[in-house]
Order: sequence, then structure tokens, then C-alpha cells
Amino acid sequence: MTEKLYDNDAFLFNFKANVIKCEKRGEKFLTELDKTAFFPESGGQFGDSGTIDGVNILDTQYDGDRIVHISTEPITERKEVLCEVEFEQRFRKMQNHTGEHIVSSIMHRRFGFNNVGFHLGKDEMTFDFDGEITKEQMAQVEKEANRIVCENVSVRTYYPTENELDAIEYRSKGEVEGKVRIVEIDGVDKCACCAPHVSRTGQIGIIKILGFIRYKGGIRIRMLCGLDALDDFKQRIAREEEISHLLCVPQSETVRGVKDLTAQNDALKYKNTVLKKELIQKYAEDILTTKKNVCFFKDGLDMADLREMCNLCAEKCKIFAAFSGDDTNGYLMVIASKTVALRAIASDISTACRGKCGGSDAMLSGRATAKKDEIIIFFEEI
Repeated sequence: MTEKLYDNDAFLFNFKANVIKCEKRGEKFLTELDKTAFFPESGGQFGDSGTIDGVNILDTQYDGDRIVHISTEPITERKEVLCEVEFEQRFRKMQNHTGEHIVSSIMHRRFGFNNVGFHLGKDEMTFDFDGEITKEQMAQVEKEANRIVCENVSVRTYYPTENELDAIEYRSKGEVEGKVRIVEIDGVDKCACCAPHVSRTGQIGIIKILGFIRYKGGIRIRMLCGLDALDDFKQRIAREEEISHLLCVPQSETVRGVKDLTAQNDALKYKNTVLKKELIQKYAEDILTTKKNVCFFKDGLDMADLREMCNLCAEKCKIFAAFSGDDTNGYLMVIASKTVALRAIASDISTACRGKCGGSDAMLSGRATAKKDEIIIFFEEI
């Protein structure tokens, strides 16, 4: 059984160990050590990476009861090796996970909610609760969590005896098998947890709730802490700076800039609608009355435009078929008639136009992939 060095010292990133076994499994090598500071994926948190004897460790996992370090190169067995856990990645996880404990403890104390799900991935942390709160209440939770960070209280981990455990009131995300490891944030929280944590809350840096949604009768929170929160803030500032540049307004006025742009866009859309309606009226006026079928092609129209053309022209001919598009990308089509029951010939139209259409006896709509000349010939002969 591998000794878990991270249990007692979360800040142990360099250590020596003996290689018990290294086996090949598929394209990867699984190395077992007599002791390790690499945390294996568990409890919703992904495993550590780093190096062993200069070999890159891509991940750390449980393989049954064993802790295995995964690499693409073999590591010599029965040898003492120098091991190094990738510091920044692991420290970021410690910041996030400890921050989650603080927020979960506040949610439990204030509202009586339980943490019923947790995922700490490489890009995001989410955790779930079995109840709902308001946006204003969540803001108060975040404020209290950051006050606890500023107080820089101690965080310690320990394995209590069975008698000691019976006397402790602690949170747990689920059933715990074997010995229970307690993470205690002084005066704030006691929670059963197997993962490494910071030693004082000040090391978290900042706790930032990015948002929350309703989820399975409760809520799911998205949150980042410490260095991950700082990176997220940098990216948001960079995006706001780019938006500011595109809108030609100061960063502090980007919201106003977007509102102004939206208003301008709405005005242009309305103007475009009016002009397009006038244009369609003109197109319809140019259609001559005939007893034959008529095909109308005009690129740049949408389904609503084609329907309007059909409404205006269906009485001028036997079948009026309006198309928008080109031979390369295919066509939108709307077909109308006042005298022919179109549903009876919808299948023939779909086959000839190499597409699909449906609707009522008075009007069909769909798409076509046939060439323009093929479509015209079909409607001339039908």
C-alpha cells in the first residue's frame, strides 16, 4: 500500500520514493511507488501531474486499491527515484477546493443545504446543492466567503479516532468508506475530504462565484478561486478592452456602446424590412398573369419573403414556385397554388428538386438541391 504523503503535507512537491512496479497497459505505463505526494483523481478532483526520475507524469489515478502514476515512458523498477509534483497546477486545485469548502459551509449553515455534487476540472469548478437561493443571497454568500479568506484562519487535516469522530459534527458529500479524514477550517467548517488543501485561508486569494443555475431541484454553482480567478479576470478585461476598441467607447461605457449599437441595428432591420417588402411588391407586379406554372428565382430572400411572393402571385398562374439561393449551395423554396392540391404532388416535387418539402394543399415549403435549369424544366412539364 502506497503511503500518502499528501495527507500530512499538502505543500510537499519534491520527494524521493522507491519504484515498486512499472507495468505497460496499452500505450501507457503505470508506475506504483512505496510513497507518493501525487494526489490521484478522486472526490471530484482530477489527478496530479509532474515528473518521476525525469519522466513526465501525465496523470495520477487509482487502479483498484493502488495509486498509479501514468506516463508514456517506462520507469525503472526497484530503484529510488526523485519525484516532483507540478506545483502551480496542484496549488490552484488546493485554492479552489478549499474555497469550495468555505462556500459549502456557508450554504449549509445559512440555508441548511447539502453539497450533493462536486467537480474540479482543469478549466472549471462546479458544485451542486439540494436547494435554491436568490441572486442577492448568493452575493451575500460570496461576500462572507471572501471575508473568511481575509481573516486568514488556519486549515488543518487529520484522521480522528472512532471515539473522536463520534463526537465531531462534520459535513460529508456522501458515504465515506474506511478511515475518515477531516479538513477543518478554524471556526468555519469541518468536512470529510481526501484532497490536499491550503494551510491558511489567505492562501486562497479570492473566491469568485461566476454564476449559478437551477439543477435537479437545487442549484449548480460555477466558481473559481485564487490564480484561476485571476486568469479569468484577465481574460474578461482583455475581452472588454477589445469590445471597447470595436465600439470606440471607453471600457467603462461598453454597456452603453452595446445598447447604442443594438438600437442602431434594430432601426436598420426595421428599415430593411420595409424596403424588402416594397421590393417584393415590385417583383410581384412584374409577374404576368398566365395559365401556366411560373418559377421565380431571386437570391438573398428568406422563407418569409418567398411566402409573401407566393401570397401575392398565386392567383396569377397555375402553380407559383419561388426560390432563393444558387446551384452551389441549394435553394430555399416555397410553392403556392389556388387551383392545384399541392400535397398530392409534394412527393414528386421533392424528388424532382432533390430536396424535401411539406405543408398544405395551398402552400408547400422546403429546400432543393437540384440545379436551376432542372427545376424550371420540371415545373414546365408537370
